[in-house]
Amino acid sequence: MQAQSISVGLLGGVPFSDAVKSVQSGTVTSTYKSTNFTIGPALQINLPASFRLEVDALYRPSSFSLLSGTTSTAIDANQWRFPVLLGYRLKGMRLLKPYVEAGLSFDKLSNISAAAKSLAAGSTGQLVNSSTASLVMGGGADVKVPFVRVSAGLRYSHQANEAFRNLGNLNQAEVLVGIHF
Repeated sequence: MQAQSISVGLLGGVPFSDAVKSVQSGTVTSTYKSTNFTIGPALQINLPASFRLEVDALYRPSSFSLLSGTTSTAIDANQWRFPVLLGYRLKGMRLLKPYVEAGLSFDKLSNISAAAKSLAAGSTGQLVNSSTASLVMGGGADVKVPFVRVSAGLRYSHQANEAFRNLGNLNQAEVLVGIHF
């Protein structure tokens, strides 16, 4: 039996799209807008039969814009995603190795301002939900160069429920590039 290899690396990317819409609630319109980057460490474990397990910790600054009448309020938060993915490397050329991946992501909004908490609160004044889970699917290709492996892919996250009931849907697609050692 061959030993499994472990690689660590760094992922970075940009949103391909934010499948997020403005939400109208009475006289208040809320719009979710992320900044233009995602970054974080990645751990991959190569398994037998061309499978691999990947665990990431991805950070993405986020902001919410609230419009009530003529008053606009910007609210910041940090979005953390912890995807756990099972990947499969397809047969490819010697240098280029295509892959597909799927799994779950455990998501958390942190450092949410008091204004965002009150907007997302129910009648009890409690934050509805700052943690959620997402289904994740993706694909891309790996290229082995001396001493490192570079990967590029597209990943889509579909949230099982909304992180904030009043702030809309936080589904997203993004392009990620990784360097693994």
